[in-house]
Amino acid sequence: MNRSSGSLTITDHPTDPIEIECKQCGRHGRYRKAALIEKYGSDIVLPDLLALIAGDCEQRTSRLGNRGCGAIYPALARTERRNPPLEFS
Repeated sequence: MNRSSGSLTITDHPTDPIEIECKQCGRHGRYRKAALIEKYGSDIVLPDLLALIAGDCEQRTSRLGNRGCGAIYPALARTERRNPPLEFS
């Protein structure tokens, strides 16, 4: 984990290959972790990596409306939370 930003780095990602998908446009891809580390370095944080990979997304760069790109790491979305939510009474 990158201590200064609090974000996970590419080496922290739980799967190999690393999968990226977008529910808005249907774009989907898998990337070998070693190839991504070679290209971007082992200290790149996952939000920055996602922005680089999805940088050519029409939703991200569109001037018509601002829906934005919906690219995510599905493996991280499926990760269960380690701590249950706090309950206040």
